[in-house]
Amino acid sequence: MDAHQTVEATATPTPERVPSTLWQLVRYFLRLGMLGFGGPVALVGYMQRDLVEGRKWIAEADYKEGLALAQLSPGPLAAQLAMYLGYVRYRILGATLVGLAFIWPSFLMVVALGWLYTLYGGLPWMQAVFYGVGASVIGIIAHSAYKLTTSTIGRDPLLWVIYLVTALVTIITQSEQVLLFLAAGVLVWLVKTPPRAL
Repeated sequence: MDAHQTVEATATPTPERVPSTLWQLVRYFLRLGMLGFGGPVALVGYMQRDLVEGRKWIAEADYKEGLALAQLSPGPLAAQLAMYLGYVRYRILGATLVGLAFIWPSFLMVVALGWLYTLYGGLPWMQAVFYGVGASVIGIIAHSAYKLTTSTIGRDPLLWVIYLVTALVTIITQSEQVLLFLAAGVLVWLVKTPPRAL
């Protein structure tokens, strides 16, 4: 058995994606843009549940890669992940149409809510609506953050230690320490794939 056959034999098979059309993907993100709420963490959780686990339109590896890239990039996490997933399936046209379908409903709703709030913001029923939505969103974000953390970190003890230390430092200092995050990345790199010199 040569080296090439050994690599093929030990490689884990990638689960098959279920075929979907561009318009099915655009319709999904239009619906998510209109009905999904709870912030970026919740929306990212919905995408994993619906597209990876439920419909199987997106492979788990593509989703995780897109999530990592979206987290590294400045800007809106959920929108960047949506555009990446559109790009994975249908390249530039997919990224463009998915991005527009996902972003425009939210934009139009925020403009309409802002207009309504300026007109009726002092009314008790309008304030009660915003308080009720806020409480619901906190629950959705907590649930999605838990799912996102456990699916990203898994059972790796090193990643859990890094996660807890960085979370604790962020809570204590009430700011994100960039050098700590860079050091965490270097530490994982050195532990997982140490240089040959070591």
